[in-house]
Amino acid sequence: MSAVDLDLIEAIRDSARDLLSRRDQRQRKRAAGGVDRAYWRELAEAGWLGMSVPESLGGLGLGWHALAAVIEEAGRAQLPEPLVGAGVLGATLLANLQPLSGSPLRDTLLQTLCDGTRMIGLAWQETEGQLEAGEAAGVFGVSVTAREGAYVLNGEKRHVIGGDDVDGWLVTADGEHGTLLFYLEAGTPGVTVQPHARADGTPACHLSIEAAIVPAAALLASDGVLDAVDEALDYGRLMQSAEMIGGARQVLADTVAYLNTRQQFGKPLASFQALQHRLVDAAMQVELAASSLQDALNTLAETTHAQSAHQTTTRKVLASRVKARAARAGLDATRLAIQLHGAIGYTEECDVSLYFRSALHLAAWLGNAAAHRQRYGALADAPSPPMDDGHDAPSPSAEPFPRDADWNDMPEAEFRALLRRFFRAHYPAHLRHVPWRLHWDEIKPWYYTLSRQGWIAPSWPREHGGMALSPARQIAFIEEAEQYGVARAPDQGLVMLGPILIRYGTEAQRARFLPGILSGEAVWAQGYSEPNAGSDLAALRCEAVIDGDDLVVTGQKTWSTLAQDATHMFMLVRTDKTVKKQAGISFLLVDLASPGVSRRPIRTLSGHEEFCEVFFDQVRVPRGNVVGELNAGWTIAKALLGFERLFSGSPKHANHALQQIFNIARQRGLLADPAFTDRLAELRLDSADLTAMYRVFADMARAERPLPPALSLLKIWATETHERLGALLIQIAEEYGGVQMRLGYGDGGVQALAPFVNALAATIFSGTNEIQRNIYAKQVLGLDGA
Repeated sequence: MSAVDLDLIEAIRDSARDLLSRRDQRQRKRAAGGVDRAYWRELAEAGWLGMSVPESLGGLGLGWHALAAVIEEAGRAQLPEPLVGAGVLGATLLANLQPLSGSPLRDTLLQTLCDGTRMIGLAWQETEGQLEAGEAAGVFGVSVTAREGAYVLNGEKRHVIGGDDVDGWLVTADGEHGTLLFYLEAGTPGVTVQPHARADGTPACHLSIEAAIVPAAALLASDGVLDAVDEALDYGRLMQSAEMIGGARQVLADTVAYLNTRQQFGKPLASFQALQHRLVDAAMQVELAASSLQDALNTLAETTHAQSAHQTTTRKVLASRVKARAARAGLDATRLAIQLHGAIGYTEECDVSLYFRSALHLAAWLGNAAAHRQRYGALADAPSPPMDDGHDAPSPSAEPFPRDADWNDMPEAEFRALLRRFFRAHYPAHLRHVPWRLHWDEIKPWYYTLSRQGWIAPSWPREHGGMALSPARQIAFIEEAEQYGVARAPDQGLVMLGPILIRYGTEAQRARFLPGILSGEAVWAQGYSEPNAGSDLAALRCEAVIDGDDLVVTGQKTWSTLAQDATHMFMLVRTDKTVKKQAGISFLLVDLASPGVSRRPIRTLSGHEEFCEVFFDQVRVPRGNVVGELNAGWTIAKALLGFERLFSGSPKHANHALQQIFNIARQRGLLADPAFTDRLAELRLDSADLTAMYRVFADMARAERPLPPALSLLKIWATETHERLGALLIQIAEEYGGVQMRLGYGDGGVQALAPFVNALAATIFSGTNEIQRNIYAKQVLGLDGA
């Protein structure tokens, strides 16, 4: 989000690390004692307690992104003080209140909470598993009756964080005309505190209130109390999620360090691939939680403070989505850390125990993962049925669409609306959301339409016939095409070869090959993989021998997508067998009409001839068709894995499969089945968090920042989420789950088998998910196994 100052956030994070490093939190066991008030005031002096409080109310007004960064670092350091329970919740509630006219109490409490002279607990919960403040109103909890000049409180509050270490509590109470909020001083007669420790030593208590008399001045608010409490709880859940993310990241880092040094069977534990992959999967849950948190904070920052029903629902949905994922991530990471540390991990001597106990506390407090998954499923908007059945004709339009414009200065909303109108006017409706790759003869009319419009090459520079879209506009173009269900035209010339020629090719090569790509006269296929050289691409053996002004190519390529339709192929060939395998590779352009070329289509298990095997028998290729320097093809091949690889992790396939699940579920009445809806809610969360992770990387691309190796996680999660959704789809399609792939379910609007089959393929292509896990284990986690 552009309004967030990333440099400022990192500076705040560094400052938090520095403050926390001055006191070794993990050596001070939480169960050893109460809150260190001197250190609490030190945290307040650093601005932590008032970081999200508006400046107009005496806080720093730095917002939730900044506070989340601080609390994540607190989670890493295992800060013993209950920062969320006795700081964030109270400050958020007080800041959001509409205080009673003429009463200074709200401002006094907020000031003393922010400056650290007062610790305040929030006493709202009345039953186990309660998620919202009003759920138990009139049944359990605290009631209030008015007395002249005072109020009398009776009842109980449960699981109050801060325990008996706080100076007082913000207490909700049910009155005759609604819910009131009071400040209840510790030590008030009639208040019995039953202290207990959470799993990690965090102080907590139950409050028993029997005929406790509080002065009229202790009344804080009488209007909008429940809404204000619920808002504070949801922001508290976001912040406790940040704490779990920090703890999970640190415990995984500690585990990696342990595995890199611990020897077993004469080798470091880090060398065992099974352990590497388990750590990657745990790290993936953590990064999904982090992406979900960032996405939620971005979304909430864009809403106005004024409450509406839609904004309230959005906040609840986001908070539950983040809490459900963070709870899973925290428990998975700490549980795995114990397992991988072995016996020492099961002792208090090892810091792993601190993180595990913290995860137990935070995952259960303010609602566990199952409860929030259910709340998300109940509140999140279900995918709407398509606006048309996919079989109507494109809408006729007399609107003139510009061939050229200053696309990057055009407001994004206007640019996206223009694309949607163009797609509706010109894209064949019967080809929307086709769940398989179309052959050239099926899609070429659309290719020609884009070519005539001048929109066929969004990323190319203008001087080469492209739209010269910025990364942000490229993402918008692709996302709108995906949303409308536009099928991929044969785009390997557009998204792969074209940018390579523009960057590495000669003027003669650009003049010769680029116009054919733009017009559709030349259809290009990729020639990378070979038998025994798939994921290990550098092991390729297809050979090109220099013979005068030609190269003579002998060998084969396989898994070339729709190469049977192609006129040309860009390929990697071995031109030097005397050097290390990456160094002797060249990037070559070949006319597939050349003598010696033969092709054999490969029919996939879906029954579609999507791939092709291409054989080269002494094929002569002009030496001028080598792109870049001879034997420098490996550098060019890696360049193809840049910006475009982001879209292999696009959530479009998962979201479309989810739409199809809802289509069948509505027809069959499955949305009334609790077992089905619970499974569906879990997969909806998976899909939503995939979208959040995609947005994080898309934001990097928009800002023209380099995409990190962590992009491997996006590919893994996108394809495996798509596969899980596909499995559910064929399950609920019953007999249609086992029919020929192109046979539609019921009225033909859903191809039940397609998502599952396509997802199987996607877990293999572009580097198998196992290879992606290896990359992440080594390049990101640092599991070297040396």
